[in-house]
Amino acid sequence: MKVILKEDVQNLGAMGDVVKVKNGYARNFLIP
Repeated sequence: MKVILKEDVQNLGAMGDVVKVKNGYARNFLIP
């Protein structure tokens, strides 16, 4: 799943970056 970061996330990227993460990680940690 590709997500656009709305804020800086440690060990993942900076605000505005488009990053590819696993579906479970996005659902559980990035999109609570």
